[in-house]
Amino acid sequence: MKIKIQKSDFCPSQELQSFSKRNNSGSVISFLGKVRGYSNKKKIVSIDITLYKKMAIFQLRKIVNKVFESKNVDDYLIIHRYGNLLPNENIVFIIVATKHRREGFFFLEKVINFLKIKVTFWKKENYVKTSEWVKQKSSDVVKL
Repeated sequence: MKIKIQKSDFCPSQELQSFSKRNNSGSVISFLGKVRGYSNKKKIVSIDITLYKKMAIFQLRKIVNKVFESKNVDDYLIIHRYGNLLPNENIVFIIVATKHRREGFFFLEKVINFLKIKVTFWKKENYVKTSEWVKQKSSDVVKL
């Protein structure tokens, strides 16, 4: 069970292979979030992700522990990057091992929704001539 907040990139296939080898769960489910090339019909040149690292880890542990207690989660790995990222680069990778797939999908959905609305990450999209901070979407606000 691990949370990594880092500037450096990661290899999803290596992370998944390593994770899968260290447990005997019936289900291993993953989610990979990447930098988009366009947002609202504007070409993205890069994004800047800033954070308050200690608070982000604290907030992530809080939701993970809450979900962890309520479901049969055997293991998880959450990797989230920060810094200046280019289109198609990895941002976030979540892997969860559970006894059955339903618990794994539940865990993934709760954690990614929590990341988008509650964890202290701020994202600025840089376009060809301008930039703007990404605002929370009403569709991202769900009951946690």
